Parts: sequence; C-alpha cells; structure tokens
Amino acid sequence: MLLGATGALSRRQDQKWSAGPDGARLLQADGAALAVLPWQVQALDALDRVAKDAASGSWLALSGRPILTSAREDEAAGDLAGRVLARLKERGTAALNELDGVFALAWYDAPARRLVLVRDRFGSEPLFWAERPDGVLFASRIRDLRATGLLAGGLDGLGLAEFLTYCYVPGTATLDKGVRRVAPGSHVTIELASGKATEQAWYRLSFADPVAPDEAEIARNFRELLEAAVVRRMTTTPVGIMLSGGMDSSSTVTFLRRHEPGTIRSFAFSCAGAGFDESHYAAQLAKELGTEHETVRYGEAEALSVADVSAASEVPFTDVGINEGSWIVARAASGKVPFLFTGDGGDELWASHPVYAAQKLLAPYDSLPVPQFVHKALTGAFNLFSDSDQKRDLKVKLKRILPAAGLPKAIGPFRWRAYYAPDDFPALLTPSAQGLVRGQDPFASVVASYQGYDGPDDGLSPHLYSDYTTTSTYYFSRLMLLRHFGIEYRLPFYDRALVEYGARIPARLKLEGIERTKRLFRQAMEGVLPDIINHRKDKLGHSVPMKNWLRETGPLWQWVSGQLSPDAVRRRGLFQPAAVQRLIDEHRAKRHNHSHRLWAMAVLEAWLRVHHDGEASLPERQAA
Repeated sequence: MLLGATGALSRRQDQKWSAGPDGARLLQADGAALAVLPWQVQALDALDRVAKDAASGSWLALSGRPILTSAREDEAAGDLAGRVLARLKERGTAALNELDGVFALAWYDAPARRLVLVRDRFGSEPLFWAERPDGVLFASRIRDLRATGLLAGGLDGLGLAEFLTYCYVPGTATLDKGVRRVAPGSHVTIELASGKATEQAWYRLSFADPVAPDEAEIARNFRELLEAAVVRRMTTTPVGIMLSGGMDSSSTVTFLRRHEPGTIRSFAFSCAGAGFDESHYAAQLAKELGTEHETVRYGEAEALSVADVSAASEVPFTDVGINEGSWIVARAASGKVPFLFTGDGGDELWASHPVYAAQKLLAPYDSLPVPQFVHKALTGAFNLFSDSDQKRDLKVKLKRILPAAGLPKAIGPFRWRAYYAPDDFPALLTPSAQGLVRGQDPFASVVASYQGYDGPDDGLSPHLYSDYTTTSTYYFSRLMLLRHFGIEYRLPFYDRALVEYGARIPARLKLEGIERTKRLFRQAMEGVLPDIINHRKDKLGHSVPMKNWLRETGPLWQWVSGQLSPDAVRRRGLFQPAAVQRLIDEHRAKRHNHSHRLWAMAVLEAWLRVHHDGEASLPERQAA
C-alpha cells in the first residue's frame, strides 16, 4: 500500500502519516515523501516493495504484483522494486511496457525533481490522488488520505452523480471531494519545481489488425495463451480459486490442475434462492479435478454482510451477488490460501455480457430518427407491465429492452447499466444535493473512455475497449475486498498477451447473432474442460433474488428499511423522503423492480456513516 505527498505537505512532521504510521518505512527526497504501509497480504509482503538508488537519490515504491515481461527473470531472485527502478531510470516511462500484472507505482526521479504515479494497464490495483495548493496527496486507500486531515472533506458532486446513475463510479471520480483515481493505463506526473500535475495515458489497448478468421487457429492460440497466463500467475502453494461453474473460472481451474499436482482449494457460494443456484456445477467440476472444494451458503442472512462490505470499500459500489458473494467466499478462504484465482475478464474478452447483445439488437432502432417523445411513449408502454419474481421472465425483458429516455446513444451499453438520468435528479434529490450534482455530467467519463480507440467500426469492439477502463473498475473494486482477509487475487483473463490477442479476434466470432457467445471459447476447451461445464447452456452469473428479498419482511429488508427510514433520509439530507417512499411502495407492490436503486441508496447511507460520519469501521484484517 502506498501513502505519500509532495511539496510542503511532506514536511509537515506533526501529521500522523508523515511520521510513518504503524511502523511504516518512510522515504524522503528533495521535498517529496512516501510511506509504504504494512497493510498487505502475506503473499504480497514477501515482495520487495521499496527501492532507492543511492547515487541519484531516486526511489520507487510499489503495490500489487508486477510481472516483468521483457526477460525471464525469476521472481524469487528478489529485489523486484530495484529491478523496476533500474529500468525506469534507464528508459523512463517507456519501461512500463515491460511490466504486466497488477501494480501501482510511485517513482521519484531525483535528477528531474519529478514524481510519477502509475497505474497498471487495466486499473486492477488502486491508486488515488488529490491536489492541494501546497502539494499533492496520494495513496492506495482514500481512508489513509482522510487520516492526514488535509482533504477538503465532503461529498464529490461528480462522484455522486455517477454513483446515482450507475450504482457505482465508472470514471476517475470518487465520492470524496477532490480525490481522483489515477486512470487505468495512465500516469500522473508531478513536477516538484512548479507543483504542476499532469495525467496522460501510457497504454491503450488496440483492436486494429484483426487476426485471420481461421477458427481452429484462433481457438488453439486462445487456449495456449490462457494456459500460459494461468501458469505465469502460479507462484506459491496452496493454490486457491473462486469457482462459479462458468466457463471462465472453470477453464482456469482446469489449467491449474494440469500444472499443479498438489493441493488446489476451490470455493463457491450456493444461493438459497430457488432458480438462482448453480453451485452444483462447481461442485461437480471440483470432484472431477480433485480439488478440495468448499461451498458457502448464501441466503438472505448472509447478504447482511453488506455492512462490512460498505465499511471495507474505498468507493461504494453495489451488486449484492458479486460484492457480498465475494465477501463470504473470501471469509471462508481466509487463512487457507494466500491468493485466489478468478475468472474476471472473460466477459469483456468474449463479449458475453447481456448488454452487448442488447446493444446489437437495438442497433437498427438506434439508426432511426426516432423522436424523443416517441421513445418516451414506447418505454412508458413497456413500463406498464408489472414486475415478476422470476429472473428470466418475458415481462422483465420487455421492461428493459429499450434504454430509458434521457440516456445518450454515445454511452453505448451503459444505457442498460444506468438507473437514472440527470433529468430524474430533481424529483429524487433535496435542493442541497441538487446543488452538488448541478453541472456534473455523469456520462462524460463513459464517453471519454472511447477516446483513443483504434480498430474497426464493427458495432462491438469500441464498447469492449471502453469497458476495459470503466466496467472493469467495478470488478477490481470487489476483488480488493479479498485483502481484508489477507488474500491476494490473480487475474489470468487480464493478462496482457491474452487481452491483446482477444482484442484482435473478429467481433463476429465473439457475439454471433444475439445470444450465442463463447462458441470459439468452448471449441478451444473441447476435450480439455469437462463436458459438464463446456456443454452447459444455463449460465446465471452471480445472481441472487435480491428483488424478492426486498419484497419480504426478512432481515435484509429490515436492514434496508432502517437505512432508508424517513428519519434517516431526512438526517442525511440527500434524498427527498417522499421520493424514497415512492420507490419502496412501487417495488414492494411489484409495479416496478427498484431493487438496485433502493440497494444503492442503502449502501450509500451505510458507507457514509463509516467513511464520512466516523462510525465504527472494520479492523484492518479479518481473522479466519
């Protein structure tokens, strides 16, 4: 973990952080300071995190696990930070192209009096920064920036607008005023002489130069690249994996077993909701591969871990299946494995998320000059259908088939990820909250994520390019929850060589028709992945019946109703109590599915109570 500052800020020795909190090592050089905190997982702690060049006074500190790709260097040789520093000293930021994996870097170039903050290609390792008149603050966690007492304090208007729109923050904003994320594949350069900070991309994924559409060759190359990506991330034992029973994690564990004859521990959750559980697939695969498998029950009571998840999150984000599911699985794995492999990234590589199919299906409609009032009439007509308790009900699909009015075409598939448009804010927010979001554009970061796209205009690839720096942020945020249990994460589907090859696979071979996805993936794994997975047709994802739970009177509804009681809503002063009550009434009467909106508001309240009100939070580490 990184924590530091530049300029006059670094010389404030009365500040708790500046003294090297909790026994941290502190580097100072020419008006810049950086502390590396000991809050790490065991597998990461074994790495060399800090290096200093005595001759020049330059230094480097890192978090995550960078992989050196330009040479076959053995990580066990040690001094990883020193080797990275040497490359930066020799070749400058061009040396970043020789790194793969999960990492964030703070590099002080003493001769140039320059501090460079770097985030990996896809943004899998967090890095936050905040500008002040007297310097720049930066850290791996926002809570450490708050602890300095040097932040402006309060909610950030852009972050709030994005959170309300999407139920998470896809851009570089946060919910802390003035705090930003270093963008994926970018670096922030601070010139100490002038105090000027600039941000620019050092990496852009290219979709140009598609590979020849030889399906057998594509399948073979993909399989070999995925296997190599898995092997590159196998370091210590025992090996662990979050196993859902889908193609991505199942292929990963199959390759793990091919190269690891010893103990592999697999973990899955079993959803208690009827029609939502697919854990039996993971259990069958685990039995066939001989892993030590553990299935964790996930019912309504387990979803109450939302309070702990909110406290552990630097920026709130909401998906009761993915977030709370990851939390309870990580809790079960705590003390048993040093790291967990995951299948995150497969949807982006193969365009298998339903929003891509929706975008393709609606492309002819988008090309028509449909007046806004006609679009509103059509969406209004579909909204007359009542909601259903079933996940895959025709009425549910019809209500979501057209994007809501007020969402620009320029945000592409994000129209199906959005729950509000700015025109909805006046009816939802109090006057003071409207003042916070006034003038803030929640679509700007998504539109900007298309900039720099290099590839064919095939109706799909530009959206995948965008998602590698926006939607992926969501999945990385939930994986950071693992570190609260002393567990690192491994992401073979975000391997550079694999992603860059996947980007060049023709779009028509990824999403065929509307619902046919991963056909070539299945072809690649035929005879490698057991048929119980490779031939299944009913992938559900991390689904739980949240909307049904919020229509009952059980413990989860009691928690949500407490967070959103009229008194709680009035005290917070963000939402109009009548608007919240309307959402509750419509949801519980099954007129509409407002579960995501209600859940997001409840999570936001829980997050604010810990991070902005100072209520009791989690300890730094959770015991097994």
